[in-house]
Amino acid sequence: MFGIKQDILLGILQPGDKLPSVREMAQRQLVNPNTVAKAYKVLESQEVIQTVMGRGTFVATHSETRQIDARQLKKFKTQFKELMTEGMYLGLTKNELINLINEWYGGDNSGVKD
Repeated sequence: MFGIKQDILLGILQPGDKLPSVREMAQRQLVNPNTVAKAYKVLESQEVIQTVMGRGTFVATHSETRQIDARQLKKFKTQFKELMTEGMYLGLTKNELINLINEWYGGDNSGVKD
C-alpha cells in the first residue's frame, strides 16, 4: 500500500493510471495474491484507487482533492507519535527530527513535492 501511495506522491503514478492486476502485482512483489487483494481493498476504501469492473484498477482521479478522513488522521497521529518516540529513544534531538521531516518534504532523498 505504501509503495502505491509513494509512487502517487512522487508523480510516478498519475490519476487515471492503470495498476497491475492482483495476480501481476503479487508476482512482482513476490507475495500471495490475497495480500495484494486486501491491500487494493484498503486503498479503494481510502479512495486512493478505484476498480472498474471488467477494466481493472486505476489511480483515483480525485486523489489530490480528497478530504482528510478523521479516522486516517487519528491513525497517522498515533503512528507519528510512535515514530517520534522511537527517534527520541535513539537519541535524536528535536532539531534532528525536524530536519528529517524537512528533508522528506524538501525532496533531498524522496522527491516528494510540497
